[in-house]
Amino acid sequence: MGAEGALALSAEDLHHLRDVLRLAPGDEIVAVGADGAAALVRLTAVGAEGASGVALGNVDAPRIPRVWLVQGLAKGEKMDLVVRMATELGCERIVPLMTSRSVVRLDAGKAAARVDRWERIAAGAAKQAQLTRVPEVAALADVSGLMGAVAGAALVLVAWEDAAGAPGIAATITDAALSADAAVAIVVGPEGGFAAEEVSVLVAQGAQVVSLGDTVLRTETAGVVATALALAARGGLGGA
Repeated sequence: MGAEGALALSAEDLHHLRDVLRLAPGDEIVAVGADGAAALVRLTAVGAEGASGVALGNVDAPRIPRVWLVQGLAKGEKMDLVVRMATELGCERIVPLMTSRSVVRLDAGKAAARVDRWERIAAGAAKQAQLTRVPEVAALADVSGLMGAVAGAALVLVAWEDAAGAPGIAATITDAALSADAAVAIVVGPEGGFAAEEVSVLVAQGAQVVSLGDTVLRTETAGVVATALALAARGGLGGA
């Protein structure tokens, strides 16, 4: 058993622990450090200024496949919903994407403010889902610079509703025979979908077109479904 020490909590985390969960000395929590390491901690003090506890031992984090979602900007609170649900599923990275058909147009200042908002939403969703990692919300990208924004992905898949005869996500991932630690990026368009020219640009740079089936999904539905399919194909969500 480790020695008692103060927990490095933000004001928001302390409020959540004390006022929302109403935890008290003697309760046990899983604390996650900035490096992603998790430990079981028994609280010894909870107050207005902070909390302290004793580490009881390390907690092994479950292996979650590395799936990134590139989501075309959507109207209203749809992006908030996508960020929250993709985080709950276990998405590792979320890249907001501006396309020619995006109804939402953001300048640099508004884009930075939205990214900050989505980071907070992701952090809250990760806590709710008891995840040991919070997905990175990347800076706003456009189609011309997208492949640079997902350069670390071993496979980039573009879900396009006009892709006649395109394979599904699971089959494409299986055929790629990726290593266990490889990242897969899924690209989903906004309400109006992608223009054919945009898909051509991405394919010319190495992306592959996939289909989400015969039904036409809303962009916020498509982003969540594509993330879930990719995670399951990579062994997450109870997949093989």
